[in-house]
Amino acid sequence: MATSVSISPRAAWERLGAPVQGRKVPGTRIIAVAAAVVGYAACLYSMGHGINLEYSDAQSHLTIARRIFDSKAPGFEQLGTVWLPMPHLLLAPFVLNMWLFSTGWAAGLLGIPALSGTATGLYLIAARLGLGRSGRLATTLVVLANPAVLYVYTTALTEPVLIMCIVGGMAGLAHWSTSRRRMSAGELAVFAGIPSAAAVLSRYEGWALVMTGTLFVFIVAKRRTGRWREAFVMAGGYVMVPAAAVAWWISYNWAVYGNPLEFMFGQYSAYAQQKSITDGGLLPTKGNLGLTLATFHWSLLETVGVVVLVLAACGGVVLVFRRGLANSTLLVAVSGSAYAFALVSLFLGQTAINNDHSLPTSWWNNRFALTALPLLAILVAVAVEELARPKKVRRWLIGALLAALLVQNVWWSADPAARLAVLAEGKMSADSTTNSTAAARWLHEQYQSGGILMDESARGNAVLPVLGIPLKDIFNRASGDYFAPALRAPSKYAKWVFVNVEGGTGATDSGPTDLVYQAILKDPSFPVRYSLAFSTPTHRIYERTSDS
Repeated sequence: MATSVSISPRAAWERLGAPVQGRKVPGTRIIAVAAAVVGYAACLYSMGHGINLEYSDAQSHLTIARRIFDSKAPGFEQLGTVWLPMPHLLLAPFVLNMWLFSTGWAAGLLGIPALSGTATGLYLIAARLGLGRSGRLATTLVVLANPAVLYVYTTALTEPVLIMCIVGGMAGLAHWSTSRRRMSAGELAVFAGIPSAAAVLSRYEGWALVMTGTLFVFIVAKRRTGRWREAFVMAGGYVMVPAAAVAWWISYNWAVYGNPLEFMFGQYSAYAQQKSITDGGLLPTKGNLGLTLATFHWSLLETVGVVVLVLAACGGVVLVFRRGLANSTLLVAVSGSAYAFALVSLFLGQTAINNDHSLPTSWWNNRFALTALPLLAILVAVAVEELARPKKVRRWLIGALLAALLVQNVWWSADPAARLAVLAEGKMSADSTTNSTAAARWLHEQYQSGGILMDESARGNAVLPVLGIPLKDIFNRASGDYFAPALRAPSKYAKWVFVNVEGGTGATDSGPTDLVYQAILKDPSFPVRYSLAFSTPTHRIYERTSDS
């Protein structure tokens, strides 16, 4: 251990290019520590500039994680069904501290190991594919030299956990498929199945990973032994843990909502949300392959940059030309499952993405492009490794790559909110919640006790981390049986009432409509018992003045 701690820079450099030794990949710890340091620095910047909570979804994820233990109706039912549970379960230990919850540092404490795991996993995959130092380091640079990636890993968005788990599953598959020692189905389940199951419970791109990963295991096992039984056993070993995760999620929906497919077709599902968008004519990518490809790849270009995309395209050509349909090529194809899933979802109208080149132009869900990050990183590594084959050009190539990434980052930094889709999207989200954020901060300063009635699910109201008070003091949709009585008789339950006055009409389950505002408009006694304490153009806060 003393040797590893005091390792010289030259020795560390040599380890980064050393051959794989069974289960050990030299240089892994170096990458893990370096990535963690970069992640910590990114958190300091993001938290220091107050941009880590710009996404409303990020605040919602923090809230869901905390309300498992802190709410009017605590319990695992608070996980809900809109989002898969793994990111919230991992956040839960950190959000128990109110300061970590309200500042967003809870997400940062999860994002740092997630970034380290992502960078390290990609390094391991590159090494298992037989790539040398240049290729291995290229994968980490794609992640650690991208401000959009670093920013997302400081937030409570689901991408950090999803990508970490996808890369973890891929690293396990890479280990199994390249190991000289025959690994058992049980070992495959541990090293690849468990992280893949975590991906399954993180986002639905993880389901695509498991489907393609199972096919990959089947093909590789059949190629190795020529026996169908062996292929089925190994594929079953890999898929059994992710399949159990899917079964648990279906059972959870059945037990809590009475519908095993609530997550697919329920009132808060993506299907229900996309239907309203489609009915409004705001989903032109549905059924249109050209618009689908253009919209998604503009988001990708404005997230990872032209340098990465060009190198990745070259890497794809090199991989097919050099290795054909070898196991390593199929493994890289599996890493593209999330990318393919995103395209198919956009084409089928299951998701919506808007950017400055889409129809209509706006900023929405551009962070979905980050699901292509593992594929791009590996393809860039292949391209760099190929270009670095002549020893004389290796140092020159690495320097050129660093210079290109530096120039790209300098260009981004000149106007990051306009040139990086993820940051532009975050800024737009923050701008749209300026009034509710101001109201939440005011109420945070005023609140002592007495309870708050608000519809946190309404448009612009996902500000509970900014509000920064115990969730057990809040009556909202997540309060179970407490919410309906509080709507009927606010003064019996809450001293404060927080409303969005924009959504006075509409479907009660559509999200944008504020159920509390609807209720007080119909209550003739409300003006007698409450007075206006704070207002913005879109939000109002009322304080109880009478209990009679």
